[in-house]
Order: sequence, then C-alpha cells, then structure tokens
Amino acid sequence: MTETEKNHSFQRVQLMKQAAVIRQNNGMNRHDALVTAHRIGALIRQMHHGNVCFRYTKQDGTIRHATGTLTGYEHSFHRPYLPKPENTFVVYYDIEAKGWRTFHAENFLDIETNRQDSNK
Repeated sequence: MTETEKNHSFQRVQLMKQAAVIRQNNGMNRHDALVTAHRIGALIRQMHHGNVCFRYTKQDGTIRHATGTLTGYEHSFHRPYLPKPENTFVVYYDIEAKGWRTFHAENFLDIETNRQDSNK
C-alpha cells in the first residue's frame, strides 16, 4: 500500500468515526451523518486557507450566519488544528465577533456560497 493510499484510508476511517459520533448524538440516519461529516471536513479545509461564510443552528434553535477561519489557530494555541473524530465541536475564529467560537458538528447547515465576505 502506498503512502497516498494509507493516507486516504486513514481519512476514510476518520470520516466514518465522526459520522458515527454525529449519528449517535443527533439520531441522524447513516447517510445524513456521513454527508454532514464530509461537509464539516470541507469546511475545516477551507477555513485553513481563509475566511469562509457558513451557517449552523445554535443551541437556542436560531440560525447563526458566521464568517470563520482557522488561519490563526496555530499562532493562538501553539499547535495545529487537528480535530479528533470523537469530538463533535467545530472550532473557528469568528471574524465578525473577533473571537474563537465552537458549534456542534451535527448543527452545521451549509457553506454560504452567495454571501460576500467584506473582510477579504
């Protein structure tokens, strides 16, 4: 097995673990939990490169429109952001509130492709 194949296999296992935790916490069906885990992975990858506009449901049931990034994570916490699949929180730096925030992965709605970020 090549290094690329090993890495792909590891990522697939991580995705399946995160989907299982999301499913357990939320009662989602397997397909929806896998889709959510995959979309969370895409969000995190994009936030590593810059500002991303996205939406999630807050604890009180309201929808939160956020612009977040992970570009300053390593500088702030002195380690890379490597989320564990059993951790259901997604960390991000909120550009508008100027502070670090979290939300539950199962509450993620979508990346907002039509919303313009004025801080770019």
